[in-house]
Amino acid sequence: MAAADVDKLAHRVIQLVERDTVDGVSGLRPGDRLALDPAHVELLEPLAQNLDLPGRLAPMMRRFTKRQDPERPDRRDPLWHDPREGARRGLTTLVARCADALEPDPQLPPPDDAEARNRLATAVSRAYAANATPRLVEHLFPNGRPDDLGLFTPPQLEGDVAAARAMAIAIGARTATREEDVLRKLVAEGHGGAAHAAADLLLKERPDFKSLPTGEQPGIRRHLARGIEAGFAVRDVREARHRELTEELENRREDVTGGAGTIDTASALATDELTKLNAFLQDIDYWQQSATTEPGLAEVRAIVTDRLVTRVEHHAGIDTSLTRAELKSPSAVSAAAADAMVATSTIPRESRPAAVQATATMLTEGFDELPQHLAIWQAEARDIPREAASYGAALGDRTMAAVRTFEHHPPEPLPDPSTRFATDPALSRPEVVPATPATSTATPRTTRPTPAQARTVPGAPSR
Repeated sequence: MAAADVDKLAHRVIQLVERDTVDGVSGLRPGDRLALDPAHVELLEPLAQNLDLPGRLAPMMRRFTKRQDPERPDRRDPLWHDPREGARRGLTTLVARCADALEPDPQLPPPDDAEARNRLATAVSRAYAANATPRLVEHLFPNGRPDDLGLFTPPQLEGDVAAARAMAIAIGARTATREEDVLRKLVAEGHGGAAHAAADLLLKERPDFKSLPTGEQPGIRRHLARGIEAGFAVRDVREARHRELTEELENRREDVTGGAGTIDTASALATDELTKLNAFLQDIDYWQQSATTEPGLAEVRAIVTDRLVTRVEHHAGIDTSLTRAELKSPSAVSAAAADAMVATSTIPRESRPAAVQATATMLTEGFDELPQHLAIWQAEARDIPREAASYGAALGDRTMAAVRTFEHHPPEPLPDPSTRFATDPALSRPEVVPATPATSTATPRTTRPTPAQARTVPGAPSR
């Protein structure tokens, strides 16, 4: 029973992390279990068993001490036990595990050093958890409040976690973004995508980057991401408990400056590479030779459709088998994408038509908003093919998130069409008019005929 409660808590926290990171999509399906060690499960059990009423986790007096007061020998000091302290630590660790379980982009390039990428991913997840857990508490309980688990003391971050937080602060200082928003973006890219997300944040608003040809931008982004991963992994990390006091303070300062220094080095590298590349393009008169028209709405819709279908097929694990004609129809693509995701889900069969209809409607609305997005991209001189590809991938992720929500909260089944028309107030029922007897000149027969009348036959001989 306790293990089942902890599993429910883990899936609840995964939903909160997905919602908080906006673009994050968990790699765990309903029924999958997050691998937790026994000590972590023991910390989470009191919280998992009291989600309906967190007040039961209030501090309680466990026992009295054996120490006596010389002035009052009859008095014993009470020992208080606060279950919320362990719940706060266990929940923070669980948030970090759920953030690290978010699914990365399938087109993420392979790492040059897998250990360096994993080290950065773990540090960013833990830094996000230290920042996000206090604000997620109120959404964990029915009618929850931020103080349901008591006061979260500011964490004393050390080592890689302190360096990851310093990275987020340094990126925010360069992009005018809050620390928590930077951490959301780094985590939302999934395990291994933090460096590429950091590179994207550093580059996307730079005029010298936006002016590059579309084909040159991914190379600069990959080069910068590899530099961030390598710069973060080159730091020497030691456990705080083995440090002397002066050495501990020095190493904490090194943690912070090391994380921020990684961003400083990456920013300087980006400036150097962009300056060289723009100068080269200027020397070969690239801007005069490559004057091309911007893609129109039809081309943009085709890019969005391709990325949406690719993303949905990756999430669902099946092929949509759309024809070329169907790929040109947003309504056909929306219906096929919704049907593919729902078909591989655990939504009850009676609720699947409603889930398909709701998901397809959401995708159709996304296609309807495409002209407005295109106008914004053109006004801001953005890379339209890249923005269209990102928009299509986002629609695919939103499809996955919608189906995951329906798996936990199935929609109401669609009504039977026959009963729907029968109860539609707009359709008035035909008025029933009572039948009136037909008027006739003949006298109605109200009595039985006499024998003489009964024997009279027209045309027969009379007696």
